[in-house]
Amino acid sequence: MIAFLKFIFYFFLTLFLLGLIGRIILRLWLRRLYKKINQETGQQSADNSKGRNFSFTRKKKIIDKNQGEYVDYEELD
Repeated sequence: MIAFLKFIFYFFLTLFLLGLIGRIILRLWLRRLYKKINQETGQQSADNSKGRNFSFTRKKKIIDKNQGEYVDYEELD
């Protein structure tokens, strides 16, 4: 019976320690990711301030005249 209680104790102790270590690792990883995103955003805003503004234009759809005709459907009540 004592061996079973020791097993349960060490099992929950291990889970607890893994949870603490996991939180610390997750916190460090999120900080690194946050800094990386801020640096990339800072570079983009610096690029925009240098006059590198990009404007995107829409492409016109080219539809073949022999493709078909437009059908207007009516709703039935």
